[in-house]
Amino acid sequence: MNNLLSHVQDWFFQKEEHFVAFANADSRIEGWFKAEMLVLLNRLKQQGQLGAFETEANITSPRDRKRKQVDFRFHLEAEIHLCELKALCISQTKTSRNLNFYFRDDHVGLIRDFKKLDELTNVNKWVLGFIYPSPDIRDWNNVVASLPKSLKHWLPITKPQDFPKFVFISLWRG
Repeated sequence: MNNLLSHVQDWFFQKEEHFVAFANADSRIEGWFKAEMLVLLNRLKQQGQLGAFETEANITSPRDRKRKQVDFRFHLEAEIHLCELKALCISQTKTSRNLNFYFRDDHVGLIRDFKKLDELTNVNKWVLGFIYPSPDIRDWNNVVASLPKSLKHWLPITKPQDFPKFVFISLWRG
């Protein structure tokens, strides 16, 4: 997954103008991120660096036998990976959405995606969050520490201090 993460970083680091515009407008444009990921994954597949992939994959939950839709399912290094994607705008230029807003247990938060992926039996589960602008390290550490005990197994792989000010690409492994 680290190799894929480096491709994601290279791809999105070229989009500073987009992140600045989105932050200035205080906009969460998750569809744009999914479209960019679709183009990137398609390119990586054509180059032989990624196996088959699909978007909006329907997977049956063994818990309730209901279908759960996952943003991306892809084959990487002979393993199946599930990935949810989140756009987290924390610029607060027009709204009061801060980092804590996205760590609530509701329909827009990361916790919902953590719980959804926990219902599925797949081993390789990821949440990829695009946080713009990049959060203060203390704020980041506080929200990570605030996760409920039942979700403490979700670990952030990346750190804000390793990213430019215009975006933090937060990768979590479940």
